[in-house]
Amino acid sequence: MKLFKKLFLQIFLAFLVLSQAVFFYLIYESRRQAVESIQYYEKLSFRGKTGELDQKLRGMYETEEQEIQDRIVASAFRQYVGSQGILYRGTKELFNISAYEYEVEDVFKRTDDRENGLLLKNGERRLLLFWDMLTFGKNYRVLYYKDITDIYQRFDKLFLEGLLFTVGALLFIGAFLFHGIYRTIRPLVELKKTAALLADGNYGIRLPVRGKDEIAELTESFNQMAEKIEEHVEKLSAVNETQRQLLGSLAHELKTPMTAIIGYADTLLTLRLSERRREQALQYIGDECRRLSRLSVKMLELTGLYEMGESTIEKKEVEVLPFIEKVKELTFWRLQEKKLSLEISCTPEDLTKTMDQDLMMSLVMNLVDNAVKASKEGGKIWIRADERELSVKDEGKGIPLEDLARVTEAFYMVDKARARSAGSVGLGLAICEEIAMLHGARLSLESEEGKGTCVRISKGENC
Repeated sequence: MKLFKKLFLQIFLAFLVLSQAVFFYLIYESRRQAVESIQYYEKLSFRGKTGELDQKLRGMYETEEQEIQDRIVASAFRQYVGSQGILYRGTKELFNISAYEYEVEDVFKRTDDRENGLLLKNGERRLLLFWDMLTFGKNYRVLYYKDITDIYQRFDKLFLEGLLFTVGALLFIGAFLFHGIYRTIRPLVELKKTAALLADGNYGIRLPVRGKDEIAELTESFNQMAEKIEEHVEKLSAVNETQRQLLGSLAHELKTPMTAIIGYADTLLTLRLSERRREQALQYIGDECRRLSRLSVKMLELTGLYEMGESTIEKKEVEVLPFIEKVKELTFWRLQEKKLSLEISCTPEDLTKTMDQDLMMSLVMNLVDNAVKASKEGGKIWIRADERELSVKDEGKGIPLEDLARVTEAFYMVDKARARSAGSVGLGLAICEEIAMLHGARLSLESEEGKGTCVRISKGENC
């Protein structure tokens, strides 16, 4: 709520300063205009009275007796000017029935204010003074005043009333501002909370868009950003899953060939073989190592984690019988672990199929490896090929009916304990299905518990 407080205080203080400045200006101008109006009126009144006094005195004879003349002038002054005026000869006061006394020497020196008047503060009173010389006699001066204290008092009272009204108005406007700014800023607060939830991993959260202002546009942009983040995270998750699948795939694919490689290597180390058999064993080791090198690149391409300018997956016509005989040779050592026999058949014997030999070899060896795992010691496994399909059948423990539809899912394992002990991660049939789809074929399973499983790689509607 820091932004809310800043906005509220800034707007409130700006309004306070502006309103008080306008209020003070209006009070000051109103008072000034009132004083100027009174000043103008009193100036005219002063000139009229002194003019009448001068006219009256011009009809009288001047006397040498100063005291008598002062009384004559004072008497006329009382009649025409009255209590609002003070009569001086020089600086000597001749007539004053007002309640005020003045330092006339200072006043009379200010000749610039004689015509327009002088505003003077006398104690707590505010007085407006005018003065002039009479044409009669020598050195007679008239000082005229107007008490305008009540004007200042009225405006002081008006100022206090206006100040109280301003305080009340500010409280009301402050409450209105508080509510208005809160409603305006609330979407930003919600945006902050939602951003925190997004940072915590709740990528599906969105904000409702209210109105058509800039905050609504910001909310809409935030929702678009959240959607992009969610899509990006899903892609990263998919890549992570693919990487996990790839690592499992490679580990799975390496196991059976490595068994054959280790078997031939151990044979070379422990047995004295003829030169022909020794070369044959080394040839198998070399072939399998090269096949694994090619297979690792193809598996990367198959899982979408590795893109080359030219595809490494190469489909060509392959003779099926030599192909399955090669599978039998490569799985020999794996079969020997459980004393299993592998029977192969191909109809017709010169049957050929279009395939990537490395990937299809991996598929069939995976199926044979699964059959080995499921079979009891001394059992049999069959590989059969014809124009419609290629199948791998065993007499193993079979797959429960409820698991049959899910065995091709990545990382799904029917017998988890057996799979862990065998080092499996549940990727064999998932990889097999990917390879079959790459060849335009499908993988189908038939299984019965206690009787075994048959896996078919087939094409066409009747497979």
